[in-house]
Amino acid sequence: MTQRNPLTASDIPGAPQSPLIAVGSRNAPKLAAAHMVFSPIWPEAEIIAVPVPSGVADQPWSAAEAMQGAINRARAALTAANADIGVGLEGGVEEGPGGLLFLSGWGAVITATGNLGVGGGGRTPLPPPLAKALREGVELGPAIDLWLGREGVRHQEGTVGVLTGGYLSRAASFAHLLLHALAPILHPDWYDDIEFWDNVDLT
Repeated sequence: MTQRNPLTASDIPGAPQSPLIAVGSRNAPKLAAAHMVFSPIWPEAEIIAVPVPSGVADQPWSAAEAMQGAINRARAALTAANADIGVGLEGGVEEGPGGLLFLSGWGAVITATGNLGVGGGGRTPLPPPLAKALREGVELGPAIDLWLGREGVRHQEGTVGVLTGGYLSRAASFAHLLLHALAPILHPDWYDDIEFWDNVDLT
């Protein structure tokens, strides 16, 4: 199978050559993820952190809720910064079979011209002590800190980095979400017939 060349600015319909990209969070791994994905496409892009509310619970508990949080962040960041591209990233957890609880995440990318893309990533099973803490109402960030006896894991390698032994950092995991979210941005004509894109509200 022939490997595709890396993305370039010309692959993104309607985007300027040196865009302002607003990331809807001050979280370091989220900002790093945006740099991983967009800096190779636009070396001259300005990528900024714009703290905005997610509009969902601090601990999203479903794919729909985490996706909505990502979309809300992307839209709010785009508007607040008057940016060319808004980026939203939202971690969450999802119930699985057999009592498993999975760490998950969703990303959203929206352009000033109104094109929206969303994408999800992998699912990492949480150890039972962490799953128990979350089911008792503790947010994952504080729960992983308490479990490890550390502070600020979410701002470093993240829970996914801890559980994968450092092979997949939180930043890299979020970058994968953004790459998936780019599909409808790269090929807007292919997604025209999906009503989801016209009026997204998952709440």
